[in-house]
Amino acid sequence: MAEVHNLRTHARRVEAIAAALMPGGKKQKQRLLKTIRPVRKAAGVVRDMDVLARNARTLARHRRNGSVARLLAYLSSMRLESARELFEAVAERRSDARRRLKRFSRQIEKRFHENKPQAAGDGPGTEAAMKLIRELNSWPGFSAENLHAFRIKMTELRYQLQLARDANRKFVDALGEVKEKIGDWHDWQQLAKTAEKVLDAQDDRATLKKIDETGKKKLIQALAAADAIRARYLSRYAQAGTTKTPEAASLPE
Repeated sequence: MAEVHNLRTHARRVEAIAAALMPGGKKQKQRLLKTIRPVRKAAGVVRDMDVLARNARTLARHRRNGSVARLLAYLSSMRLESARELFEAVAERRSDARRRLKRFSRQIEKRFHENKPQAAGDGPGTEAAMKLIRELNSWPGFSAENLHAFRIKMTELRYQLQLARDANRKFVDALGEVKEKIGDWHDWQQLAKTAEKVLDAQDDRATLKKIDETGKKKLIQALAAADAIRARYLSRYAQAGTTKTPEAASLPE
C-alpha cells in the first residue's frame, strides 16, 4: 500500500510543480502529464481499495452477520483488478515516463541553481499559488457536493507552496491536516456507496447504518476544518496578495 500511495503522491507533486513552474501549453509539459496521469489515476484506484478495506475492517468486531466479510471480499476482488490495470499502465508508460521525468528534473534543477525568481518564491510559482489561494478563499459555502473538489485544489496549493523557500510552514502543515480530514470523510463516503451496491438494504441495515453514521461524523469534522483554514489562513493571504503573511494560529483539534 505504501508504494502505491507514494507513486500516486509523487505523480500529483510533479503535476503541481509543472503547473507552477512551466505555465502555459508547452508541449514538453503536456507530454509529461499525458504520460504520468494515467499511472497516477490507476494508482489512486488501488489506494482507494486499500483504504476502503481498512475502514471496513474497523466494523468487523461489531457485525457478526457476515456483511463485513462480504464487503471485504468484494473490495479484495476490485483491488486485484485495479492492481492489474496499474501494472499494465506502468509497463506501457515506464520508458517514456522515465525519459520525460529526467528531462523535467534537469530543467527544474537548472531553475533553482540559477536562483531565478520563481525558485525563490517570487515568480510564476508564487503567482500560481496566489491564484489558487484566491480561488479557494472565494469558494462557495462548503458542502458534501464541493468539499472533495476543494481538497484537490488545496492539495495542489500545498505542493506549490512547498517549492517556495519562505512559505509559511505552519500554513503548509495546516493544509496537510485539512487535506487528511477531508480525505478521511471522502473515503467513508466512497465506502458507503460501495456498501450500498454490495450489501442488502434489509439484512445488512445495521452495517449500512454504522457506515452512514461514521461518514456523517467525518463530514462534520471535514466541514469545520475547511471553514477554519479559510478563516485563519486563506482570507489573510488573499487580502495580503502574498504568501509571506504572518503566521496564523494553529487549527483546532
